[in-house]
Amino acid sequence: MTLSPFHRVMSLPLIVHVLCACAVVFGFQWVKGKLDASYAASNHPVDYATGQTTFSGETIKGYYATMQEAGTLDVYWQTQFIDFGFILAIACMGLFVATLVARFGRPGSWARRLGLFAGVAALLGALCDAIENGWSFVMLSDATGFADWLALPYSAFASAKFALIACAMFALLASLLATVIGRATRKPKIG
Repeated sequence: MTLSPFHRVMSLPLIVHVLCACAVVFGFQWVKGKLDASYAASNHPVDYATGQTTFSGETIKGYYATMQEAGTLDVYWQTQFIDFGFILAIACMGLFVATLVARFGRPGSWARRLGLFAGVAALLGALCDAIENGWSFVMLSDATGFADWLALPYSAFASAKFALIACAMFALLASLLATVIGRATRKPKIG
């Protein structure tokens, strides 16, 4: 995978990069609030992770049936559309926040590599989330009658999403730590 989009972002003037990262964090928090509120209003019977990683068509049909009975399945449909905003926010976090952290690591250092890895992992996590989200529309089109096997790729992409986003967060923290250690032991040079 080419890192050229990451390097282009890192070549922005520092103040522009910081402002973009701040805007992305604000946008992420805003869309996450909308997503959480919509998910709660849908009365989905379990949390995101539990609902998305069951690998069981029967279980997912049960969740959908619960929302149908409550009259909130249409709210859950809307939640899936809002989720695309969240997915975009995750991708932007990888592109702008991870590169900002990476930028403070020396070229070729572990700090920079870990920051860039965090960005790639976030983008791949967002891609898996988009596929999983699209897959949910296939299942929702026949909420209580879809083929059970459809839950397998749905849950596989959801599991990959969670794993990649967790890796991104871990790598981002490791990059920050490596940057602090590197700056404490050597003369600073921001690149």
